[in-house]
Amino acid sequence: MKRRNLVLSVAVSCLVSCFLLSRCNGQKQIDSDAVKSVKVEEDVHLLDDTTSPSCKLTINYSYLKESGENDTIAQRINETAQTVSLGKEYARIAPASAVDSFKNVYIANYRKDVAELYREDIKNGTPKENLPSWYNYEYMLNTQFSDGKEGVLNFTSDTFEYTGGAHPNQWGRWLNFDKNNGRQLGLNDVFLSTAEAPICEMLLKELIEEMAERLENDNIKTVEDLQNEGVLNSTNIYIPENFLLKKGEVSFLYNKYDIAPYALGAIVLSLPYADIEKYMITIN
Repeated sequence: MKRRNLVLSVAVSCLVSCFLLSRCNGQKQIDSDAVKSVKVEEDVHLLDDTTSPSCKLTINYSYLKESGENDTIAQRINETAQTVSLGKEYARIAPASAVDSFKNVYIANYRKDVAELYREDIKNGTPKENLPSWYNYEYMLNTQFSDGKEGVLNFTSDTFEYTGGAHPNQWGRWLNFDKNNGRQLGLNDVFLSTAEAPICEMLLKELIEEMAERLENDNIKTVEDLQNEGVLNSTNIYIPENFLLKKGEVSFLYNKYDIAPYALGAIVLSLPYADIEKYMITIN
């Protein structure tokens, strides 16, 4: 049973590249000719007054161009990616239209949530320089496809949002797709049922090394040492749903607060296939 490889090249400045998606079940092979992107850069004021607070949106959204109505692979991948990145209500909308609709809804909600409070402050005579900074919202979304392990397409979605509070929120979502059918590969599709304990042991070792380096503290050698630094205080180490089957290794993403406080940021741990492949299910 022959299979074509999917060729994908994604440049940081230009996410337009060609690739081939194929099936190995004897059915007609379906081509998708490119990775396309939708870009949004808008700074929308709260009111018609251009001196009023604003909502700044920056979106760089990558999607797969469908080769035709029967390109079910690209359709399936796009629907899953849009559900994760934009919301399930946008899953079945054409990608460009989905991003535009998301943008419009976000701006409308911003004005609905903030405008009346702002008007009250102005009415009460609050000087504009004394207005809360959270009247200014900021939202950034960047998604990207990349070529992963043989037979796998990687997708990453990174979101930054500030809507008030002590600090902004930032999180990532990582997905893996089977190139032959567009199906998302979850933990149960990739790792053996007996894999949790040995993989967690390897991840813990990597976490200790990562924190010792990041915090410049060679005395971090145990779970207790990690906990003294605020890491793993509310959970044990686990295999996160955010993982990427890259070409040479499997990377695991822990977002802020997942296993460590906000100040330590996101944590990425990687295991080479030489160490982890024996705990993995073969992807056909």
